[in-house]
Amino acid sequence: MSALPLSDVQPFSRRGVCPALSAPMQTGDGLLSRVAFTGYVSPQDFVTLCALATRHGNGLVDITARGGLQFRGLTAQSATGLERDVLQLGLPIRQGLAVETSPLVGVDQTAIADTRNIVSRIRLSAEKLGLHDRLAAKMSVILDGGGHVSLSDLLADIRLRAVTLSGEIFWQLTLGGSENKALRAGLLRQEHAASVVIDLLSHLATIGPDARGRDLDLATVRTVCDERLLDRDLDDASRCVVDLPYGLMPLGDGFFAAGLAPAFGQISADVLTSLFQQATNLGLENVRSGPSHSLIFCGREADCRELLAYAAKAGFMTMARDPRSAIAVCPGAPACGSAFMPTHALADHAAAECSSILDGSFTLHLSGCAKGCAHPSPALLAFHGRAEGLAFGLSARVGDPPTAVLPIGAQKAALSRLAQLYEKEHKPGENARTFFSRLGSETVSALLQQDN
Repeated sequence: MSALPLSDVQPFSRRGVCPALSAPMQTGDGLLSRVAFTGYVSPQDFVTLCALATRHGNGLVDITARGGLQFRGLTAQSATGLERDVLQLGLPIRQGLAVETSPLVGVDQTAIADTRNIVSRIRLSAEKLGLHDRLAAKMSVILDGGGHVSLSDLLADIRLRAVTLSGEIFWQLTLGGSENKALRAGLLRQEHAASVVIDLLSHLATIGPDARGRDLDLATVRTVCDERLLDRDLDDASRCVVDLPYGLMPLGDGFFAAGLAPAFGQISADVLTSLFQQATNLGLENVRSGPSHSLIFCGREADCRELLAYAAKAGFMTMARDPRSAIAVCPGAPACGSAFMPTHALADHAAAECSSILDGSFTLHLSGCAKGCAHPSPALLAFHGRAEGLAFGLSARVGDPPTAVLPIGAQKAALSRLAQLYEKEHKPGENARTFFSRLGSETVSALLQQDN
């Protein structure tokens, strides 16, 4: 197999393109390839993948916010070798349209519905119709059957969430964005779920390869769905806040899941290998990567508890309220050649010294440059590196015109001032998101620049 031609390397600046084994993406630290799994993988297979990350790349492994596994620091030649070696393992790797569901589907008895049949029907129909090649590259369909693993924060063009009314399962249809910001269209009966998704995807394909779920209005959705769409919805109160999938999760029938994640979604292949070897020693045979950068192992309660204890000592996040889980951060310098600052050092400082504001009510975004790889959506507190310092925006995307720029060396102190102000001035019961939103951009920017 020859090295990839330059035409198969996706330029990093091209939005709407996803890296894949067959189409690596150019980043600041070389080429990046990604795989997503549709089934369980053994810890020993993950050990092999970690070895490939070191052999072909720079030995850093990312678990993405959607549960993808990323290999970094590749060259055109080594990316070809990686693709060959990964495919030879015969793992359940997703091909075609991204139809996502809980990594615990079928084993989590706390879920409302088993999504596997609907997911399979959507995938098969999409493949038969050749939809993947006619749709936007980042087109995403989410089937959320409930349970321990929440998919509500993930962006989706088309989302179906299982709900129960009078003992019957329905599917709430929403379009575009995360669940709380998406267009709520109505309810579907179980038997109509797959056909509605396919018809909506087919309609988007007729619009063009750049059309997304957010481009659909309610009138169009009702026309496509016709009588299958029930003209009723649920109250907002039906939506509950679900913790991140970290820690011990009872699945039923004496089985448990252990959820954990590498800090900031990235870890060295060596440390990750040690974790999977420990899982093998404990007899944990199955693992899935999942939302919120998670790795989820299934097995007996005692074994899951022991693995969580090991992971915590090794620096993994094993609790839903870990302050590091509220920070979105890219590799930064020196790992990425595009970065103007060492983002992980600043993130470590924020987690240790500013934990009071990292209460889970918002995401702190720290980006090495203006591309915003780790968090493309707006963040309440958004910082990014540039030649003259650290740029800040409130409720903004990194790369938006900043309201303040902090000089090099003042960054950690500025973040600490935000935490100190919150601790001193927030009202009883007021979370950090509400507090900083109430202060406004000018006040927060002025505070950040004090004594600079």
